[in-house]
Amino acid sequence: MQRLAALLSLCAGCKSFQHPITFARSFASNMSHSVQLNTAGDGFVATDLSRYQTRDSIANDRVFFIEMGWGNDSHGQSSTKAAVRACRNAIEFNSIPSIKRLIPDGGYDALKLDVLLAVPPKYQPGLDLDAVAKVFPYGDVRFEIQDGGMIAPSGIAIEKLGDVNEDMVVVCSSVTVGH
Repeated sequence: MQRLAALLSLCAGCKSFQHPITFARSFASNMSHSVQLNTAGDGFVATDLSRYQTRDSIANDRVFFIEMGWGNDSHGQSSTKAAVRACRNAIEFNSIPSIKRLIPDGGYDALKLDVLLAVPPKYQPGLDLDAVAKVFPYGDVRFEIQDGGMIAPSGIAIEKLGDVNEDMVVVCSSVTVGH
């Protein structure tokens, strides 16, 4: 809550508070179109979602597979850490050795990834999509964010681990791979 309060005070002119992602997008555009913003050392980073929505979703007849994953941050309340873990969980047991045969006009470079992240609304403004995108070794990544995931009690707040409360942040992911 302290991070959100700090953001609200930084963005006094921003009128777009209906949805956290709208807020993050508006906040980023109000700050000289910065892609990432880091407030006064509190660790908050916002990524402009529109950077990851420059193409349409993968058409159903061009989908190879869809994988699901989940991740959490037990201490520190980082939606980014939970999302990175969710995406790794979704793809970590896959290998696609025949991509060059399946996509002769580009192979791995022509691969498209549609990543749907279900993130608790309270923790959406701190989601760093640039960090999450680094999970994927190749392909054009497109993100969509929806309300979801879970906030579960960890039972203890450990300040030394970065906790500001007892929340465990859980994020769910769906990774669609196609061309």
